[in-house]
Amino acid sequence: MATINITFEKIWETDTWYDAGDKGCAEGPIQEIAAIMRGLEPGQTLEIRATDPTVRIDLPAWARLTGHEVIEEREHRYLLRRGDF
Repeated sequence: MATINITFEKIWETDTWYDAGDKGCAEGPIQEIAAIMRGLEPGQTLEIRATDPTVRIDLPAWARLTGHEVIEEREHRYLLRRGDF
C-alpha cells in the first residue's frame, strides 16, 4: 500500500502546523491537536488545515474549554494560540 503525504502551504507565520485533512473532530484531530498544544509554550501558535465542516464548530468550542484561542479562521484554515497555563 502506498503512503500519501499531503502537505500544504502555510498562510500564517506559526510555530508549527497540523493537517487534519478531511477528518472530523470525532475522528481524532482534537486529540492530536491537544497533544501538539501541550508541546507548545504559552502564546505559541499552531496553524491547522481541516476540510471537514464540523471542525468549524468543534475546534473553537474545544479551544474555549481548554483555555486556547482561535485567533483567525479562513477557508479550511485555523490559527490557534496556546493559552497561558
